[in-house]
Amino acid sequence: MILEHEIPQGGKVYFGKSAKLKREFENNICKIFYNNGFEEILTPAFSFLQHQRDFSDRKIIRITSQNNQQIALRCDSTIDTIRIITKRLARSTGAKKWFYIQPVFSYPSNEIHQIGAECLSIKEFDNLLTIGIECITQLQIPSILQLSNIKIPMLCAKELKIDIKNLLSEEINTLLQYEFLAKLIAIQTIDDLKHFIPQAPAFLKNELEKLLAIAQKCNHNNIIITTIQEAPVNYYNDIIFRIFINNSTLLLGGKYKITNEASCGFGIYTDNIIDILQNKE
Repeated sequence: MILEHEIPQGGKVYFGKSAKLKREFENNICKIFYNNGFEEILTPAFSFLQHQRDFSDRKIIRITSQNNQQIALRCDSTIDTIRIITKRLARSTGAKKWFYIQPVFSYPSNEIHQIGAECLSIKEFDNLLTIGIECITQLQIPSILQLSNIKIPMLCAKELKIDIKNLLSEEINTLLQYEFLAKLIAIQTIDDLKHFIPQAPAFLKNELEKLLAIAQKCNHNNIIITTIQEAPVNYYNDIIFRIFINNSTLLLGGKYKITNEASCGFGIYTDNIIDILQNKE
């Protein structure tokens, strides 16, 4: 029996104080984006299945259209945003920086509220990271900024002649038998990274120096470096960043390539932030 007050598991209800917190937060983020030259976009909740990708933590909700075409509820906003801008809007707008406020959905009935930003220019990465940090620090809650470079484990796997999936899934003790990997895994701070680079293998130095340069520019008082990190989403292919509290992710982003377009962006996990703001008050 389904009671009248029940909602499907994974659904979200915001009301009263929580709805007010959510609206105020979204309005503040909009101001930050507009002040930095972003345009807003809203993409359809439904898209053709061929335009979606399967993710390890999000299973696609599929339906069939009246023409017997496979359609899916949006499970990722980045893919649709980049595809629509490059394939549909490119001729009518020259804008390169976009943001959106919309949920994504995953099977069986999960609803995830997000705010996202996408830049169709890799040159905007430093500025984008600064904006992402500003979005979270204006909440005045302590957080940790984690920086990684996806190319580092890829280069390690190539050097050791093993599959990247095998490298990332190995037990830590297995990885520690390689001296350079043991030193890489031990890196946690900017100083650790700075001290390791002079003794790093030649095939890693360029990517390590790139990670260090980004870390030294960040205006955040609690930065950790993770050198062996799996890409959280399969289109990320370079520097990635994550802001979190305990085990709760507040923001996730980085450099990526979709439809051969080198871009960068991030997503803010609104539901997690509202939970934290409610507990704070």
